[in-house]
Amino acid sequence: MAENTTDKHNPLVSVQEFPDDGKLQIIHGYGGGQFRIAGQTCNGAQFVLPRLTLDWQITSLADVTANAIAEMLAAGKNTGILEGQDGQMTELVILGVGARADSHLPELAQALKAQNIRLEVMTTAAACRTWNVLLTEGRSAAVGLLPVD
Repeated sequence: MAENTTDKHNPLVSVQEFPDDGKLQIIHGYGGGQFRIAGQTCNGAQFVLPRLTLDWQITSLADVTANAIAEMLAAGKNTGILEGQDGQMTELVILGVGARADSHLPELAQALKAQNIRLEVMTTAAACRTWNVLLTEGRSAAVGLLPVD
C-alpha cells in the first residue's frame, strides 16, 4: 500500500498561498473597451495588482512610460500587496498593449530594469491569460492593460 507523503514532500516550486477572501483580481473577460476583473466591469485602461485594480489614465501606448508604471506601483505599495516573500517590491510588470504587440518597447524595458523591474510586453489577450496564471501561482507581479475593442 502506498504511503501518503503529502506532509513530507518538499516541492521543487514554492507557491505562495493567499488568504481565501475573494479579493484576488482574476481577469474574467475583456473587449469592447472594458475588462471584467474580480466580478466588476472596468472601463478603459487598467493597472492590476494581486488584490487591487486601479483605473490607469493611459489612452494609448505612447502614454506608457516608466514613470506612469512607477506611479501605479507606488499606489499599491502602501497596501502591502506588492511585497514578495523576501520583502521586495514586484519584479515583473506585464504590459498588455492592445490587439497587436508590434514592439517589445526596449527603451521602456531599460528604464524599468534600472529600477529592478522586468517588463514583458504582449497583446492584451495574452497579458490577461498570463496574469491569471501568475496570480494563481502567488507571483509578485502587476499587469498594465490597454483595452481592446
